[in-house]
Amino acid sequence: MTSKTLTLLVAAFFAIIVVIVFQQIHTSMHEQGIASGGPYDNAAAYPRAIAIIISGLVLLQVLMELVSGSRERIPLSPASLKRAVGLLVVFAIYLGCLGWLGYHLTTSPMVFAVMYICGARQIGKMLVAALAMSFGFAFVFERFLNVVLPGGVFNLNIPW
Repeated sequence: MTSKTLTLLVAAFFAIIVVIVFQQIHTSMHEQGIASGGPYDNAAAYPRAIAIIISGLVLLQVLMELVSGSRERIPLSPASLKRAVGLLVVFAIYLGCLGWLGYHLTTSPMVFAVMYICGARQIGKMLVAALAMSFGFAFVFERFLNVVLPGGVFNLNIPW
């Protein structure tokens, strides 16, 4: 498989994600009444902005690939896909458990697992970083953006 083909496959993957985001905004979020209003009371504003940025970057990457003359062969083996598959599995498990266990019980282990899969091995620093990131994001989203994060079966929410 050439690098150009691989890059275009990745671009197609991200384009599909962007299409799904806009489909969700215009169907389920619109039906719930949370995809209208100003930027501060519109739950669709953030995913829409991220999807637009991703669309621009995908378009830029595709244009760069079409203009470049590189056709380098990239060997694909199961070992070369191990990290990508591992990250997808961790993210799928995270999404599957998020509603049931809640944000606070799922996010820190997910961040820790991502760091481990990506090569980090300093367990103490990884734990501190995972907890800091998890609680930092929770603080910003709950305190400043007024987003209610899933509490799960134990209804764990932090009163900031």
